[in-house]
Amino acid sequence: MAALASDTGALAQTLDAFAASFGALAGLLLAAPVPDVQNRVREPELLAQWPLKEQPDCQRGISLLLESGANAESVEVIHRDYNELYVGPHRVKVSPYESVHRSAEGLLFDEETLQVRDAYAGFGLVAPKLNKEPDDHLGLELGFVSTLCVRGLEAIEAKDQSVLVGTLRGLLAFLDEHLLVWAPDCFARTEKVATTSFYQGVGALGSGTCLAAEAILLSETHQPSPGR
Repeated sequence: MAALASDTGALAQTLDAFAASFGALAGLLLAAPVPDVQNRVREPELLAQWPLKEQPDCQRGISLLLESGANAESVEVIHRDYNELYVGPHRVKVSPYESVHRSAEGLLFDEETLQVRDAYAGFGLVAPKLNKEPDDHLGLELGFVSTLCVRGLEAIEAKDQSVLVGTLRGLLAFLDEHLLVWAPDCFARTEKVATTSFYQGVGALGSGTCLAAEAILLSETHQPSPGR
């Protein structure tokens, strides 16, 4: 923790990169993109600015999104792929909920969901559809991590070391105890079973971003959890 917070200049760059990466992925996982978003995500100029573009899986994800644009994959095709992956109405290919992946019975609203809810609450946050939809949707967890990165940036700017340390502690704990336990498998499954280059690319970008988060953010503090 101390090492991570000691060089605030480098830390700010790191938090900015992950805030952007996790935030962009959150938006693509919470809902299928509307046409403007879909087109913007596939713009070569924008993809060239992906914060973690040197990571091999992210490079593959960028190539797949460029391929999606070159092949003119339509809004309808991408929306159908999104629904088949994560929504239904038939059995989904990839459950986007942590508790389904981690609980013994594979149930929604299980212990992991409540743990995630408590993590949000620790920073004054609450899932938008509390008690109606599970708090541990992959998109919500990605968004939470992005928010903590932004709050860390704000603490650096305000020179508030106490808030910075508390935010980093929450960020690292959530990555180690929740997101990085299950999201890499979820993203890998997405890339494998998606029928569009668009969501294959999202899967690859997610895999690369998770690997980068473990390597960069948890490199000095990571202690594998049981079963990792």
